[in-house]
Amino acid sequence: MDADFNYYTQANIDNLWTNELRRGIKNKLETAGLGEADYGTWLGDVHFLNIGIYRKSLFERYRSNAGWRLVLMALPRAGAILVGLASHYQNAQNHNRLGEVSNLLFDIASEALVNDGQGPMYGRKISSADWDQNGLFPTPLASIAGISVAPDVVFLKDIRTTTLKKILASFVAVKVLPNSVAQADLHRELMELAVSAKYLSAKVYPFRSLEEFEALRALALQDLAAAGTRLLLRKKSSTRSIVRVYYGPPGTGKTLAAVREAVKLVEPGFDDKGNPTTSFEKFNDYRDQCAFITFHPSLQYEDLVESIRPVISDDNDAPGDEGDTPDEASPKGQLRYRVHEGLLLRMIRRALQTPGKEFVIVVDEINRGDVSRILGPLISTLDSDKRVGAEFPIGIELQYPRAEELESRLFMPSNLHLIGTMNSSDRNIALVDHALRRRFEFIQIPPEPSLLRSTTDAQSIDCGLLLRTINARIEHLLDADHCIGHGYFIGCDTNAKVIERLATKVIPLLREYFYGNEGLMLMVLGDSASQTANFFKLNPPEKQFETLFGIDQDTASAYGYRPHKTPKSLELDSRFWNPTRLIPGPDDEAYAVSCLLKLCQSGSPVPPNSGDVEGEVNEAPAAV
Repeated sequence: MDADFNYYTQANIDNLWTNELRRGIKNKLETAGLGEADYGTWLGDVHFLNIGIYRKSLFERYRSNAGWRLVLMALPRAGAILVGLASHYQNAQNHNRLGEVSNLLFDIASEALVNDGQGPMYGRKISSADWDQNGLFPTPLASIAGISVAPDVVFLKDIRTTTLKKILASFVAVKVLPNSVAQADLHRELMELAVSAKYLSAKVYPFRSLEEFEALRALALQDLAAAGTRLLLRKKSSTRSIVRVYYGPPGTGKTLAAVREAVKLVEPGFDDKGNPTTSFEKFNDYRDQCAFITFHPSLQYEDLVESIRPVISDDNDAPGDEGDTPDEASPKGQLRYRVHEGLLLRMIRRALQTPGKEFVIVVDEINRGDVSRILGPLISTLDSDKRVGAEFPIGIELQYPRAEELESRLFMPSNLHLIGTMNSSDRNIALVDHALRRRFEFIQIPPEPSLLRSTTDAQSIDCGLLLRTINARIEHLLDADHCIGHGYFIGCDTNAKVIERLATKVIPLLREYFYGNEGLMLMVLGDSASQTANFFKLNPPEKQFETLFGIDQDTASAYGYRPHKTPKSLELDSRFWNPTRLIPGPDDEAYAVSCLLKLCQSGSPVPPNSGDVEGEVNEAPAAV
């Protein structure tokens, strides 16, 4: 048994009073007439006691690096006794990194115990709230030296040194007991801890010996990502990575499908019960495990993976924070360069460090970026069997590895999934690189008119029939990829909402589809001179050429005139939609409803000749 007594020196007390004690609490003490000496007396001479217990027959060879340790620690001012399993504390180790390593070791130990039917791991993981806030306090502490600091409460950071902070970070598993714990209860806790400790001293999954495990733990203290990778390479992953693209026309709910699937991967039992808002709320709640990015033409490998970027030092880079060294700080305003890790690389590191969780990146509009250029060499690692822990793992060398990393090779973890969305009307999926198509599974999300309902007005509009009619005509004139999704009419429970969606969403999209040949748009909407209600103004033919120019066309031809057939941009009938109103809307709602009812008549014949429309409308459908 090793006992480590830690005394607070005057330098410790000076630092706590000057730097650590929060300003609000310090002001209350000074207002009550207390100073640094009173604060030091309240802290006491021996502030914490660390007792390490281990079997020398197992750890004699690791005397300078004690491996697993059973630890009892008393924190008198916190009113707590800590019982748990800890790793070796290294004086030069940053507490945040040490805490991350401790969490990794907890996952290893917990998995080993569960896999062999030994029950759950003793205690819980350590966290930053334990060494910086009051996560270890059995009850809130609201006074210092008899002076109330309410409504504030004392955090452990108000009464601890950096040494204690790092010792706490070395806890692999910890359980907090009050100072008043009975001896029998303490004995029972120690016996429960012994079950986990004895098992782990004999077997550390998935390593064959304690020596192999010690090598991993030593690596983790220096390079956590590399340690996580080596750990995953030692065991076969049960996760089959998802690399998927949802594609379909605009407005079919591709993004919703991707977000919902992402949440289900992270939380398998999730069910939004038909409420899309719930899916997005959950997605945002899992911000550490779920990420969202939209591809665009200017995105490249350096943005998503890694690059070197210039930065200007600011106040946040100034020395003073714990863990900083003079070499790490830069004067304010100084130009320096740093390695930028993009979203994909950050998510890879998170997934490697936490193999027990699932991580998902949702890529919206994936076909709007050059995917081959953006992913670069990572394309080879997308296959499930090429991931770390799979049958044939492939490692990619990073261009700019971290200076503190021991290994520059990057493995794609099996618990990182990639889900994309693709607008089939924006760019045909056949144009996607064949190497990528082989690695992605493509799932079509078609329009679903059955999800739409009729409006509640007396003269009701069947939104599902309306969508089917429009899409049938678009598919005949163009193709199925240019249909419109049911999302354009979701939530349209009144005729007024349907009119607004058609005027502000659907018709502008049709203008884009039929740009340069807008007469075909009239065929989709069923407009013609013989109809009593039309969406667009069908202007009468212009005046005769001779009346307009005062000469006949033969004479004009001698001057170089050449007849053209380019139609003017069609103008919506203000009775259907008038955008110049104070509140845009139809001038005649009854007329607008008549236009919709006309369109709902699926399969109604379109007059073969609408020559009164400017331009050639009655020609065969042109390619768009």
